[in-house]
Amino acid sequence: MKSKSIILLLSLFLVAAFFLVMPGAGRAAMWIGVQGGPNFVTDNDMKGQDLRIKNVKTEPAVLAGVIIGYDFVKDGFLGYDWPNWLKYFSLAIDITYNNFSQKAQDVQIITRQGDRLSMHISPVDGHMLVLSFLFIAKYGFFPTPELPFGRLIPYVGVGPGMFFSVAETDYSSYAYPSSDSAELGIVTEAGIRYMVRRNISLDAAFRYRYAKPSYDVAYFSNVVGEFYNVGRIYAHQFNAIFRLNYHF
Repeated sequence: MKSKSIILLLSLFLVAAFFLVMPGAGRAAMWIGVQGGPNFVTDNDMKGQDLRIKNVKTEPAVLAGVIIGYDFVKDGFLGYDWPNWLKYFSLAIDITYNNFSQKAQDVQIITRQGDRLSMHISPVDGHMLVLSFLFIAKYGFFPTPELPFGRLIPYVGVGPGMFFSVAETDYSSYAYPSSDSAELGIVTEAGIRYMVRRNISLDAAFRYRYAKPSYDVAYFSNVVGEFYNVGRIYAHQFNAIFRLNYHF
């Protein structure tokens, strides 16, 4: 991944972190959490310049990351008096990382002429870093004096994501042994939050992510003895998210 992509990603996340430590942030009902869980990718197609590779298998991996959220409480950020109905909404920004690699495998290739060929392709090693912005709707159940919004909070979230990724092959002598990608995609999440205490909560959620990263990197077909460009990958990713949060 190019240094410019890393700098952009960290800069955006640090902007969000800056608000966390600003004076008055304690009244803003902000929270920060650590998260992780398995990442599964459906068999996806790769579209190169001259061909399409069908149903390429991507290896399951572990996703990990951090999140910063903001709840629109009545006293509001820096004392702003939000309307009461905004308590049902939150904003969050998070960073996640996961492996995004394909093993050597047998695939079907469709050429520009429409020919279908069965081939064995070489492995591609990949990694993915995603910066997500989520707009969250929620509703609380079982309120208590300590937790007036509720102890059990189902929620749904949706928003854009920036997918920064890199793909590499073992063919270092080839013109394109490594390539990175920065693509805009979509992130959705549905889950439930359990408030252990006023300042501690646990989340269990299901997350779906979709993006179309594109790479200028080659793999090798052992059948025909030629290199092919990986091109664009249509990636549907499914995550089970488990999260521990601290509320300020």
